[in-house]
Formats: sequence, C-alpha cells, structure tokens
Amino acid sequence: MEKKSTHSVIPQGELRCVWMDAGVTEFKLCDQEFRCESCEYNNSIQKHKGESLSPPEKELPVLPQKGKALTGETLFRNTLKNRLEGLRSVVVPQDRMYNRGQYWIQENETGKYRIGINHILANLFQPILSIVNSKAPSNIQRYDPFCWIILPGGAVTLRSPIDATICKFNPALQQKPHVLGLAPFDDGWIMEITAKMKDLHSFNSASHAQQYTERTIRTIDHSFTQAFHHNYPTAGTTLFDGGISIDSIENILGPKVYLEVVNRIVHFPQ
Repeated sequence: MEKKSTHSVIPQGELRCVWMDAGVTEFKLCDQEFRCESCEYNNSIQKHKGESLSPPEKELPVLPQKGKALTGETLFRNTLKNRLEGLRSVVVPQDRMYNRGQYWIQENETGKYRIGINHILANLFQPILSIVNSKAPSNIQRYDPFCWIILPGGAVTLRSPIDATICKFNPALQQKPHVLGLAPFDDGWIMEITAKMKDLHSFNSASHAQQYTERTIRTIDHSFTQAFHHNYPTAGTTLFDGGISIDSIENILGPKVYLEVVNRIVHFPQ
C-alpha cells in the first residue's frame, strides 16, 4: 500500500484562505486572520462571482399576462411575507439553550456541548454551495470567526458565540452542506466544544427563544425591504400567470445583494 505524504503545502502557523478550502483557488494563505470583510481578495472574488451569476437588472421585466398583473413591489412583499410567516410557525426544541444571535447550545456529554444555528439563519443560508471550517482542535474566543458558509454571492462568516475549545466540526456538513438548512437542530449541528459554565451566560432557556426569534424576524423584514427599495426603486409590472416564476427573495434581489443583506442580519448587534 502506498504511504500518503504527511507533508502539508501550508507552512506551520499559517492560515488557509477560505476560498482555497471552497475550491475557488488552488493556493492562498490568509493574512487577515479570517477578517474576510476587510480582505481585498475576498471582495474581488465576491464581485467576480456576483457578476458571473448575472444578478437581475434594476427593474423587473414586463412579461405577457394572462390574468391580473402583479407589480414588483407586490410580488416582493408577498414572497417575503410567506417566508417570514413560515419562520414564525416553527417551534424550537426545548432541550437546549439559545442566545440572541440565533445560535443554540446543547450538552452532548459531561463537559461537551454541540453548537448550531436555528431555523432562521438556516433558512437565510440558501442555497449552500459549501461550508469551510477553521481548525479543530483549537481554542476560540467569543466573536472569533470559526465557519464560513459559501453562498452563490460569496461567503457569510459565522463568529463564535462563546469562549471555548473546539473539539471537532460536524463531518457530515463537509459532504452534504445542505443538511445545515434541512435539519439545523439535528443532523445539521456545526461544532462540538468544551466550555466552562461561566462562559454560557449569553445563552438562556428555550422560553426566551421566541422573543429572540421575533426580534430577528423584524430585522429580516426591515433589511430585505430596505434593500429592495434601494435596488429596485421603480420596479414595475411582473409575471402573474405563465412563464417562469420568480418565487424567492434570492432570485428577486440577486446573489450579490442577497448576500450583503444576509451578512448584515447575521452580524446585527445583539
């Protein structure tokens, strides 16, 4: 049997760029300590990806009608309303704790916990192309980046809700990243950690989850509505019956604008 090389192309102590792990570039080191939002390379990649995916024009097209026409504004409001009502209807599991940033934590065994995101963030992260994680095992402080969700418009950075030691990441998400969106409370957990009890202070019982959820839903409503009015101030008549339906916020706003809004929501001060 051929012995695999144990040598790494990454120098010891250096960080791999998330776009290298995502398969966008063959070799790139990170010199920003995973502060992707201030990285010129990251911004250029996101701009290129956004252009290649052909985001919609500034005005929604007028298409042939068989029935009463919908305005772009009405289409957008109906689509967003249906999405938010679906999020409000979800009852979160009661066997774990939640924080204001829409993360959950659950004790897996004595001294070890699993951390994941709730249904709201999972719903925003679609479609997921891939998931890039930081190193494990490793120590991490609250607000440090630990995971990058790669969407068509670019990367969303997840920051740790707690001081902890990362034991491992969920291996299933590397092969099937869409599981994060399908089962965020179960098979879609993100990482397993060890942490001290005093560091769990930002998490509360499930009884607080509904309050956190409603606050975030209001933020989502405001953020997407603001983005729509800014990018499509003169949206006219659009499809009502026949032809190809535009039935998602991602399709209406386009990948680049959608990513910008999601990043604002994820990093909204809690």
